[in-house]
Amino acid sequence: MKRWLRLAALSVSFAVMGGAIGYLLLPERSPQAAGIPRVRVRGRVVPLGRDPHGLALELARSFLREHVVIAAEDHSLERTREALGARVDVHLLEHLLRAAADPSSALVRHHAALARGPIDLPLPVRLEGSVALPLLAQLKEEVDHVPVDARIDVEARRVLPKRQGTFLDVFGTLALLDAAFTGGRARVDAVVEHTPATITAEQLRDVEMSAVVGWFQTNYNANEDHRDRTYNLHLAASRINGYVWMPGAVLDFNQIVGDRSEANGFRMATVISAGELIDGVGGGTCQIAGSVYAASFFAGMEVLDRTPHSRPSGYIKMGLDATVVYPSINLRLRNTLPFPVVVHTRLNNGLARVELLGARRSRAVTFIRKIMPRVDRFEEREVPDPNLPVGSRVLTQRGIPGFRITRYRILREGDQAVRERWNDAYPPTVQVWHVGTGSALGAAPPHQDDHPEYTADQYLALTQPVESEDLQEVRRPGFCGAPGWMVRQGLTRSLPSSTVQAMGAAAAVRAAMPRVPAPAPAARGAARPAARPR
Repeated sequence: MKRWLRLAALSVSFAVMGGAIGYLLLPERSPQAAGIPRVRVRGRVVPLGRDPHGLALELARSFLREHVVIAAEDHSLERTREALGARVDVHLLEHLLRAAADPSSALVRHHAALARGPIDLPLPVRLEGSVALPLLAQLKEEVDHVPVDARIDVEARRVLPKRQGTFLDVFGTLALLDAAFTGGRARVDAVVEHTPATITAEQLRDVEMSAVVGWFQTNYNANEDHRDRTYNLHLAASRINGYVWMPGAVLDFNQIVGDRSEANGFRMATVISAGELIDGVGGGTCQIAGSVYAASFFAGMEVLDRTPHSRPSGYIKMGLDATVVYPSINLRLRNTLPFPVVVHTRLNNGLARVELLGARRSRAVTFIRKIMPRVDRFEEREVPDPNLPVGSRVLTQRGIPGFRITRYRILREGDQAVRERWNDAYPPTVQVWHVGTGSALGAAPPHQDDHPEYTADQYLALTQPVESEDLQEVRRPGFCGAPGWMVRQGLTRSLPSSTVQAMGAAAAVRAAMPRVPAPAPAARGAARPAARPR
């Protein structure tokens, strides 16, 4: 009786790898006269009269060469099992084949006692997760996207439908892949979760857009040298264009625009990092964020999260800029108006304009900026450059002193006025010179920084009134608003005349280059003529 209980227990475990190992550990008994039945591995009848090691290698290689498809929504990943991390224990498979060919083995005797037909040997396979995880992470980048609320196509005056968000569960999919390897399946349906959108098309049927409740516009260089940055501007603007900002809701810039990665469509272009201009994916997105922030500022929206740049920007005044870095640095604003607002972006011929459209404009908003009299001196750094001859110097990054500013917002609505105050700090930007150490001009000399000296009005007031869309301006240059102020303040010496001439020539060449339209991700209307903020 004990013998049959033992045999029954072994038959249950035979379906998994532990059962196969159990056969090998049973004590040897006297050989039986019974013949050896057919042996199959993954449904394939295998010959046992040949070298077990060679047969095990052949079976393993055949299994690993087969392709597996991981399907996720409209995306898929197809690789061989080996490329996805499948590994076969050839040594154990060889032992199983040897046991199946031996009439006296526990495996054959056990099969003869309990079953009829062929012996089905398991393929000892395991998943090496470190191989599959990077591939699944790549698929996740393609599949994942945040939910997109229904929005409005302002030019066509129609409502665009919502889109649910998707999220690929990497570790859940990894478990299914492991099970597919064990079961020999060639397709895995990835674990994908869905997040519903918040705003539906039905909620936007009666949204009014008859008034501009706040606006701002900035300039960008649309020539060929800045083609990729211009593309990023259009892409970021298209992501937020038509967004319907409900009363009391929070506009989350990073959530709306998404990750600034190549997988999300963005290109390499100049960005500001730690005060220096470098190449990075998504360069130009901050200009859209700053334009959205400034338009919202003049609409009187509540500022929840906004960070100034680490250096002043040439396209927007200090105090109205906003830097964004996905996912760590964000721009978040709350709609304080009692009606929905539609974000409308328009880019054309070097002008980026953001308008907030709503039912009516009832607020006059004034922005006031004062620069504190004390500024921080910038450092100068010399970088040896073998591509320049000895004795030559090229200015590759122009220094900017550090500024501290106080800014105000005065919001007037009816007979009520609200005054808000903030302080911003812009650290100094180091001035970088490339100094020649070579014998002659090299093949790749450094690019001359042709930016002019940074000037800023010490006092600036900008007002968007209720009755018009003009931007009223009051400015006083003060100590830092006229060219040459850095030398007058003793912050730096005058640049060599050769450097000034080279900068002027480079700036003239760039200005003369024809402007080209960016390869826009979505159709846009022409920009409306309006007064440009200085």
